[in-house]
Amino acid sequence: MFGNIDATTDLLAPGAVVAVDLITLEVAPEHNKLASYIMTAVGYGTAMLGVGGRQAGPFLKSMGIASLPLTARNVYEYVKAQGGAGRRSTSASRMALRPVSQYAGPSVSRTYQSEFEAAGSHAF
Repeated sequence: MFGNIDATTDLLAPGAVVAVDLITLEVAPEHNKLASYIMTAVGYGTAMLGVGGRQAGPFLKSMGIASLPLTARNVYEYVKAQGGAGRRSTSASRMALRPVSQYAGPSVSRTYQSEFEAAGSHAF
């Protein structure tokens, strides 16, 4: 029944992720996000590079897989705090003419300035 479960990779790796998450939350909460990023990067990085040998390789890969939900949650919270992706503007909407509002401010009118009366036509 339990013959297909490897205690090291299937139980210890997710347990290590939970332990690191809880310890960093209690001891150094400012480093909790960084710890989840590191666990995911190390796990997937060693799996892609084939580093770690027979015992450490599967353990690190399982650690990366188990820490992916933490990393995804942290990335989601970061994007949400930044305001999200927002509405994408296409080139057509950027180039479209915008209607002028009803009230455009005071109208421009010429005013008479007496300081130039004495100046002759040579001044202009």
